[in-house]
Amino acid sequence: MPAKTLISSLLLATGLVVAGEEAASTKPGFKKFDLADGKKVYEANCASCHGASGKGDGAAAAALNPKPRNLCDSKYMSQRSWEDLRKVIAEGGANTGFSALMPGWKGVLKKPQIDNVLAYVLTFSGNSAKADQAAAKAAEKAAPKKAKAE
Repeated sequence: MPAKTLISSLLLATGLVVAGEEAASTKPGFKKFDLADGKKVYEANCASCHGASGKGDGAAAAALNPKPRNLCDSKYMSQRSWEDLRKVIAEGGANTGFSALMPGWKGVLKKPQIDNVLAYVLTFSGNSAKADQAAAKAAEKAAPKKAKAE
């Protein structure tokens, strides 16, 4: 078995690579999220509670009960869908079954900013492929539908 095939098989088996990821990234409309913008949004709005590296140890965390989520917890983060995580950021904890101390950001941040910050947050736990999946899915939805042959 060629080395590339073996490595791809191992990565796919461990969930680190999405099947068809290379093909999806070449589709028209495919756009990876802006991690630099995500980092900027995170530092301005999230780091005070979640900490600079996402461990839930920001300066404000000491006064919070429950403590902010550790965004580096790869087991937890891998079990949540992109949509679920995005909803928590947009709508806040009280509206998604979590702590009311987590504010909703949809009235403050635009949709692309929420997507970018989520993509950035996923880098803390090693789940960046989830962002690529979401981008590919959005590109598929935005792509014009092919007319059916009659």
